Amino acid sequence: MNAAPTTESAGSGTLMLHLLGKCNLTCAHCYMEGAPQRRERLPLTNVLRAVEDCAELGVGQLYLTGGEPLMYPGLPGVLEAAASVPGLKTTLSTNATLLTARHVDKIAALGIALNVSIDGLPEYHDAFRRHGGAFLKSERGIELGLEAGVDVTVVMTVCRDNLASIAAVADWAVDKGVGTLRFQPLLKLGRGAAMADQRLERAEVDELVLKASDLANRYRGRLHCAIVGQSRRFMLAHPCSAYVCNGQGCHRRIAREIKKIVVREDGTVLPEATNLDPRFKIGRLGEGRLVDLVTRFLDEDYGRFDALCRRTYADVLPTWEAPVVPWDQILAEASCDWDEAALPLEAAEGGCGTCRAPAQAAMQ
Repeated sequence: MNAAPTTESAGSGTLMLHLLGKCNLTCAHCYMEGAPQRRERLPLTNVLRAVEDCAELGVGQLYLTGGEPLMYPGLPGVLEAAASVPGLKTTLSTNATLLTARHVDKIAALGIALNVSIDGLPEYHDAFRRHGGAFLKSERGIELGLEAGVDVTVVMTVCRDNLASIAAVADWAVDKGVGTLRFQPLLKLGRGAAMADQRLERAEVDELVLKASDLANRYRGRLHCAIVGQSRRFMLAHPCSAYVCNGQGCHRRIAREIKKIVVREDGTVLPEATNLDPRFKIGRLGEGRLVDLVTRFLDEDYGRFDALCRRTYADVLPTWEAPVVPWDQILAEASCDWDEAALPLEAAEGGCGTCRAPAQAAMQ
């Protein structure tokens, strides 16, 4: 999503819709703090309009999440609307405990993919999810999806307590016929902040990278293994993975860009990071067409967000030691600490590694 979309970049953006805050679980790590008592919910009309705007925005990947999206009353209509957008790949992110044969039949018929969270074997998973029997319910949901031919990805949140069990989860995933297993290092966001002492240290991140690589080789052709986050090496070579080089010779030829739009359960529309401070919001869903909100943001408010990205990159990346960078978390934390009176970063170090051109000033 950029100021002047090109054919080359069309369909490369991501839209993440947090349909509601309500969830049937209260997981220990939830960055959204989903819970049964939450009442925030996006109006169905606004959601459908946002989905309609995907093609014009250049969105190629739509994530429907929550809370627990299976608890959203208008979900069937949202899935049908998403399936009607040409070329749009839609993923439903769910804990799968409420998934039924009726759900998966519709999901399969519409070509929707599933992301399901599994954080360990039964005893650990149930404790982490704070719900007895959660593992077996999620496992059954996954089985139903796979039996119906749905593309299922399992996402495992990895912390110090379950790092040693990632091979066991991979074995289980292969046995079930899951095609992709993604490892998400615990983030210091939402309820995850209360268990920050469980976050992986640098040596443990290195261990995770090695184990994930070993598992990928062991199950080559049967299970794809990946780590959620950005490669530090890639980010250093390509700063435009964290911000845009603003057309100053960048090989991507883009002047202003939002790679991901996040719509929170209360309607707040944010650029890039789910937990970004609302001061940087694009607007609110329902104030107008999503495409119009994004256009106005790029024209009027983009410079301040761009300065945040550049300043954070310059402050963090040169001294970051781990091979994986949780950029969304870092950016979200920086946005909460942002000093409105701070001067914008005049220029980013280095520019893009491909074009070797310096980035323009963040604000003109």
